[in-house]
Amino acid sequence: MSASSANNPVPTLSSLMESANAQWRVYDLGRKIQSISKAEFTAVENGQKPYPYPIQKKARFAMVFWDQDEKGPQAKANPFIWFLQFDLDEIGLLKLQQRDHYISMVIKELGSKMLDSNNQQSELDNHPYSFTPDQNRQAAFNAKVKVALKQPASMHYEHVQAFFAGQIDADKWQELTVQGIADFTARIDQANNESDLIKHLPELSIQTLCAIGATLEHDQIGLALTQRIVEVQNRALEENDNEQVLHLLRCLAGSSAKAIVLAQLKKLLISAESAEETLFIVIAGRFWQYFDDKALLHLFFEKAATNTNKHLFGGLFIDLVAIPSVRQHILSLLRDPTRPEAVSVAIGTVFGKQ
Repeated sequence: MSASSANNPVPTLSSLMESANAQWRVYDLGRKIQSISKAEFTAVENGQKPYPYPIQKKARFAMVFWDQDEKGPQAKANPFIWFLQFDLDEIGLLKLQQRDHYISMVIKELGSKMLDSNNQQSELDNHPYSFTPDQNRQAAFNAKVKVALKQPASMHYEHVQAFFAGQIDADKWQELTVQGIADFTARIDQANNESDLIKHLPELSIQTLCAIGATLEHDQIGLALTQRIVEVQNRALEENDNEQVLHLLRCLAGSSAKAIVLAQLKKLLISAESAEETLFIVIAGRFWQYFDDKALLHLFFEKAATNTNKHLFGGLFIDLVAIPSVRQHILSLLRDPTRPEAVSVAIGTVFGKQ
């Protein structure tokens, strides 16, 4: 029986925050770091809608909260953060038994002292529903939260700014920290950050570009930077620099210039780059919202179907069909008579018809 049975009701995470007098926010950490509104998260918890950004059949998110009674600039300076992951059922709904189990542990360990910083250091740190983001994602998350809560960047930010402003020699890139780069990309629309990145993008070391891609993919960028990234990426395509192409692709994930990005995705898929499995993984993981374009949808799965990895198509299909916002577009392939022949064959293989 679920921990939330009628005889022993357990609150939701949303109501737990409210009862603790906490201000709170939720961020998805599965595909891209992006906020989930309180209304949507509450609907997910109530089983009214599937989790919006599933990854590997899990909901992976962070809850950020602080005491709403605290006033002044320090009120949000050190918020509490829970990194949580719960399994999803076959239609993407949260498995509430796991959520209820976690809440019961919170109540047992923290009780009414949920906002006590000393009390947070408890056995609650060791439970089956926690996860630790990788270094790049954790740095990007920290940077985004600080921007959202209007908190100052880390001590490494100014050094990265100076580097991109040309005040530090280009060969000193090893001195840059991942957190500093994440702070820079999270504030790409502040100061001269965007224009400085546009200026120096072609000359970045592959290591620096890797960190830029891994953090900028979570932030919104405008037309000018999008055009510059595409320009540099096209040059890398001509030079068969696959690594640079993929790092630059991640940089485009948050672009507001949708038409340019859509055209670039199609260009990459008809290029030699389509031989790289990673291209498909990056597109599925960061650009799923573009699959409302039928031409891209057909091209993506046609190229996946003809890839040397015969398991690639099935893995991508299963991954993408789990995302609520594009589920119907992916399923449309099953009944679309205009789909490419290679896709028809691959679908038959996936569903055991051949």
